[in-house]
Amino acid sequence: MASKARRGLPLILLLLAAILAGCPAPPAGTGNGGQSKVTVVVTRDFGKELILAEEVAIGDGADAMTALQSAAEVETKYGGGFVKAVNGLSSQEAKRLDWFYYINGISLNLGAKDYRLRDGDVEHWDLRDWSYLQFVPAVIGAFPQPFLSGVRGEPKTAAVVYDGPFAEEAAALAASLEGRGVAGVTLNGAEALPDGVKEQGNLIIVGGAESRLILELNELPKKLGFFAYMEEGKIIALDKKGEPAGEYGAGWGLIQATQNPWNPKGVGGGESAVFMVTGSDAEGIESAAQALINNSDGLRHAYAALVNNSQIIKIP
Repeated sequence: MASKARRGLPLILLLLAAILAGCPAPPAGTGNGGQSKVTVVVTRDFGKELILAEEVAIGDGADAMTALQSAAEVETKYGGGFVKAVNGLSSQEAKRLDWFYYINGISLNLGAKDYRLRDGDVEHWDLRDWSYLQFVPAVIGAFPQPFLSGVRGEPKTAAVVYDGPFAEEAAALAASLEGRGVAGVTLNGAEALPDGVKEQGNLIIVGGAESRLILELNELPKKLGFFAYMEEGKIIALDKKGEPAGEYGAGWGLIQATQNPWNPKGVGGGESAVFMVTGSDAEGIESAAQALINNSDGLRHAYAALVNNSQIIKIP
């Protein structure tokens, strides 16, 4: 019996070879040894100080922790699932200083060892004070992400939504997204926004303080992870402790992000993001829109930003 089995082995191998020869090779980055490229960013103090930004090649199915470890020296805790230090910069529990990470600008309810990266992802780690806000759902500093790739390899509908007077700024933003490779961008008046797009999509909302959607976002600044809000025609900026840090009037715009609060999974579900583009007046709103269109490098790694013409202040 053994000799028969040995005589049959070459035939089996030939059959397997024939089957495999008829199967197309998987694309790079999608299986069986493919590679993808991701950008690993490390900052401190709400993105204000850049520690490193490096494009790294990762094996198929690599997780976010592995990518970080390929770009920096990493010390972990709690069995390797949490980051304690990066390049010698350590969390400090007594000072409420810890490492937080974002994929394409969105905070996920997954540990870094559990998130599988996809080609083009931006992985951002930030060492920051969490005494006021432990959970900041989304940041603006990876733009044009998450509009380009979404998270988990699932791009969402990209929609630019505008209040009546800001149709021109919204159209320019939509064209800018398309120019950056975002597919299927839609342009919507705030009053005609379909429920499906509102609930499921990645949104950029352009409008004044009295715009219905801006009002809804402005009512819940802490829940949505904001460090600024609109009040009596001014932007009130907060510091990292949640204390008022300044008032910004005529000519100032504001860009900040959160996870889509209208999504059925809620803020924290890690599904989609909303960018709020607003300001103290029309000039400020135009400045904020132009910053996204023409000066996204000035917003790089920021949590949120105040804008006045070409002047950009990262907040908190």
